[in-house]
Amino acid sequence: MKLRDLGVLLMTMSLLNGCGGSDETEISAADVTGTWVQTLSDGTETITLRSDMTYTKVIELGGDFPMTTTSDDTWSFSGNTISIQSSKYNTVSEYTVILEGNTMIWDNGEGQITYQKQS
Repeated sequence: MKLRDLGVLLMTMSLLNGCGGSDETEISAADVTGTWVQTLSDGTETITLRSDMTYTKVIELGGDFPMTTTSDDTWSFSGNTISIQSSKYNTVSEYTVILEGNTMIWDNGEGQITYQKQS
Protein backbone atom coordinates (compact mmCIF):
# COMPACT_ATOMS: atom_id res chain seq x y z
CA MET A 1 0.00 0.00 0.00
CA LYS A 2 1.36 3.41 -0.92
CA LEU A 3 1.69 6.16 1.68
CA ARG A 4 -0.90 8.27 -0.16
CA ASP A 5 -3.41 5.36 -0.14
CA LEU A 6 -2.79 4.84 3.59
CA GLY A 7 -3.52 8.53 4.22
CA VAL A 8 -6.80 8.36 2.29
CA LEU A 9 -7.78 5.21 4.19
CA LEU A 10 -7.04 6.79 7.59
CA MET A 11 -8.93 9.96 6.66
CA THR A 12 -11.97 7.92 5.54
CA MET A 13 -11.92 5.85 8.74
CA SER A 14 -11.75 8.96 10.90
CA LEU A 15 -14.73 10.50 9.07
CA LEU A 16 -16.75 7.31 9.45
CA ASN A 17 -15.93 7.06 13.15
CA GLY A 18 -17.26 10.57 13.63
CA CYS A 19 -20.62 9.67 12.06
CA GLY A 20 -21.91 7.00 14.40
CA GLY A 21 -23.71 7.94 17.59
CA SER A 22 -23.05 11.67 17.41
CA ASP A 23 -26.80 12.37 17.61
CA GLU A 24 -27.15 10.55 20.95
CA THR A 25 -27.81 12.92 23.81
CA GLU A 26 -26.49 12.05 27.24
CA ILE A 27 -29.31 11.77 29.76
CA SER A 28 -28.84 12.46 33.45
CA ALA A 29 -30.70 11.20 36.51
CA ALA A 30 -32.17 14.70 36.90
CA ASP A 31 -33.73 14.39 33.44
CA VAL A 32 -35.78 11.34 34.46
CA THR A 33 -36.63 12.41 38.02
CA GLY A 34 -40.35 13.01 38.43
CA THR A 35 -43.65 11.20 38.01
CA TRP A 36 -44.27 9.15 34.87
CA VAL A 37 -47.40 7.23 33.79
CA GLN A 38 -47.73 4.24 31.50
CA THR A 39 -51.19 3.48 30.12
CA LEU A 40 -52.04 -0.23 30.34
CA SER A 41 -54.90 -2.03 28.59
CA ASP A 42 -56.97 -1.99 31.80
CA GLY A 43 -55.28 0.59 34.00
CA THR A 44 -52.13 2.57 34.66
CA GLU A 45 -48.66 2.20 36.10
CA THR A 46 -47.32 5.33 37.79
CA ILE A 47 -43.66 5.50 38.74
CA THR A 48 -42.22 8.37 40.75
CA LEU A 49 -38.42 8.60 40.52
CA ARG A 50 -37.08 10.81 43.31
CA SER A 51 -33.75 12.64 43.42
CA ASP A 52 -32.72 10.66 46.54
CA MET A 53 -32.67 7.61 44.21
CA THR A 54 -35.81 6.02 45.68
CA TYR A 55 -38.97 5.30 43.73
CA THR A 56 -42.60 4.41 44.24
CA LYS A 57 -44.50 2.37 41.66
CA VAL A 58 -48.30 2.17 41.75
CA ILE A 59 -50.22 -0.14 39.43
CA GLU A 60 -53.96 0.43 39.25
CA LEU A 61 -56.05 -2.08 37.32
CA GLY A 62 -59.76 -1.79 36.58
CA GLY A 63 -62.02 -4.32 34.98
CA ASP A 64 -64.01 -7.01 36.79
CA PHE A 65 -61.42 -7.33 39.58
CA PRO A 66 -59.99 -3.87 40.29
CA MET A 67 -56.69 -3.90 42.12
CA THR A 68 -53.99 -1.47 43.25
CA THR A 69 -50.43 -2.51 44.13
CA THR A 70 -47.67 -0.27 45.43
CA SER A 71 -43.95 -0.91 45.71
CA ASP A 72 -41.08 1.22 46.95
CA ASP A 73 -37.36 0.67 46.37
CA THR A 74 -34.25 2.26 44.86
CA TRP A 75 -32.98 3.14 41.39
CA SER A 76 -29.71 4.24 39.84
CA PHE A 77 -28.67 5.85 36.58
CA SER A 78 -25.47 5.60 34.56
CA GLY A 79 -24.95 6.78 30.99
CA ASN A 80 -28.37 6.24 29.42
CA THR A 81 -29.18 3.18 31.55
CA ILE A 82 -31.65 3.10 34.43
CA SER A 83 -31.44 0.25 36.95
CA ILE A 84 -34.58 -0.53 38.95
CA GLN A 85 -34.00 -2.46 42.19
CA SER A 86 -36.66 -4.80 43.55
CA SER A 87 -35.52 -5.90 47.01
CA LYS A 88 -38.67 -7.98 47.48
CA TYR A 89 -37.68 -10.23 44.55
CA ASN A 90 -33.91 -9.63 44.82
CA THR A 91 -33.70 -8.43 41.20
CA VAL A 92 -32.34 -5.49 39.26
CA SER A 93 -33.90 -4.62 35.91
CA GLU A 94 -31.89 -2.50 33.48
CA TYR A 95 -33.25 -0.42 30.62
CA THR A 96 -31.77 1.94 28.06
CA VAL A 97 -33.62 5.24 28.40
CA ILE A 98 -34.76 7.36 25.47
CA LEU A 99 -36.27 10.79 26.16
CA GLU A 100 -38.44 12.49 23.53
CA GLY A 101 -40.02 15.60 25.02
CA ASN A 102 -42.45 14.46 27.74
CA THR A 103 -42.12 10.80 26.68
CA MET A 104 -39.66 8.41 28.30
CA ILE A 105 -39.05 5.02 26.71
CA TRP A 106 -37.36 2.16 28.57
CA ASP A 107 -35.87 -0.49 26.28
CA ASN A 108 -34.46 -3.77 27.61
CA GLY A 109 -33.65 -5.21 24.18
CA GLU A 110 -36.73 -7.45 24.26
CA GLY A 111 -39.41 -4.79 24.48
CA GLN A 112 -40.19 -1.21 25.36
CA ILE A 113 -42.14 0.55 28.08
CA THR A 114 -43.44 4.05 27.28
CA TYR A 115 -44.15 6.58 30.02
CA GLN A 116 -45.61 10.09 29.81
CA LYS A 117 -44.29 12.78 32.19
CA GLN A 118 -46.80 13.94 34.80
CA SER A 119 -44.63 16.18 36.97
